[in-house]
Amino acid sequence: MNEYLAISSGALIFLQALVPSAGVCEERVAGHRACTSLSIDCVVSQNSGYDTGLYPDGVQIYFSWYPGGPAATGKTAPPADFSSLTGWGQIYPQVGASNSAASIYLKDYRVYVHLTDGGWQLLQDQAANSVGGGHYAATFANNSSSAMSLVVQSDGSVKMNSPASGYNDHFWIEPRGSYAPGTVNGVFSIAQLRTDGASANLIANFGGDWWRNGSAPYLYRNGVFVNNPGIGMGAWVKLTTSYQYFFFTTMTKPQLQADPPPPLR
Repeated sequence: MNEYLAISSGALIFLQALVPSAGVCEERVAGHRACTSLSIDCVVSQNSGYDTGLYPDGVQIYFSWYPGGPAATGKTAPPADFSSLTGWGQIYPQVGASNSAASIYLKDYRVYVHLTDGGWQLLQDQAANSVGGGHYAATFANNSSSAMSLVVQSDGSVKMNSPASGYNDHFWIEPRGSYAPGTVNGVFSIAQLRTDGASANLIANFGGDWWRNGSAPYLYRNGVFVNNPGIGMGAWVKLTTSYQYFFFTTMTKPQLQADPPPPLR
């Protein structure tokens, strides 16, 4: 667990933490891309690269991921000799809004890879795997974190506490999912989140990291995440008291339409 904690925060923030973010200066889209039903359009909307106007508290605006992830390009494949990945999510208090304590519920989190010869392979599934995580410093500075309660509920969802100001809820599926090297050219993940606090102002997004293999250690050298380069992340979406879908994908709309992942068929 300690090894993975060190891993996840670092790689997740392939994020190019000290690179100025162009997105802050680009088009801002009012509101947030809430999805309460399954559709390719909703998946694309959460992976379009647009700034939704929602920002993570405690993260400086010069962080490249402050406005959310870049647009899916359809050209993301793992390094040729890599054979694993991990899906993850992160939840923050919203900038400029009150932060009241609440519980958060995660359910039906699944991570798929698209195969080079067509079709999809399910690599991680909350129903069959476990969820790990911690309360990390908002910018993942020094990989600082504290324990986070993750309690499986009777319906299979996982309950966690909301983050305090200056921290986040960073969680992931474990163990890592494995695939045959050279057979993957895309990623799709789906999950549902809700909070029980009507006045909680929380935002979340999902992403993933490639891994060299199922047991490679975290290794950060000369500014490079050697064993777990980041794949990307989706747009920030505000949590509500009803479940809504959160998506992450590297695939474009035409690619998803031509070969939809199982949840969208």
